[in-house]
Amino acid sequence: MKTFEYDILFFEVKKQKDYDAMRSALNERGAEGWEVITAEAGDYGYTTFLKRETVATKAASE
Repeated sequence: MKTFEYDILFFEVKKQKDYDAMRSALNERGAEGWEVITAEAGDYGYTTFLKRETVATKAASE
């Protein structure tokens, strides 16, 4: 059975350059195997929820 781990990131967005920083951080996490499940916009920025399959599960299935 697959198992997952989860993470939550908050990005304060006030200017266009903040979106570039957000994109860069999400690309870095994506390279580590994380996938954005959802993102919620709030008054001060975005909260993103991520998941990735746990390493123990991947090793067991190979």
